[in-house]
Amino acid sequence: MSDMHLGVNRSSLFLPLLFIVSTLVLWFGFQTYQLMKKRDNLKKLQTNQEAMFTNARKMRAQLDSIAAGTARLAQQGNANATQIVDALKAKGISINPNATPGK
Repeated sequence: MSDMHLGVNRSSLFLPLLFIVSTLVLWFGFQTYQLMKKRDNLKKLQTNQEAMFTNARKMRAQLDSIAAGTARLAQQGNANATQIVDALKAKGISINPNATPGK
């Protein structure tokens, strides 16, 4: 009689354990899918930001080149360039007239 009682317990535990294991497998699969989707989205964002960063670097190089040219003109005695350089100095912006473009 005790053997029959143990058989009933084993079969009654099989279904709940199967349910728990299958639920865990589905949950981990879902989490893996979500993480992969987020990873792909982050890669797309990084690609977009790299393009913007490259454009910002180009713009910065152009601005530095214009500022250095203006500073050289001010050193040569151009009154308008001197006013611009003085206004920038008043705002705390210093210009290096010997700056190399892109650095």
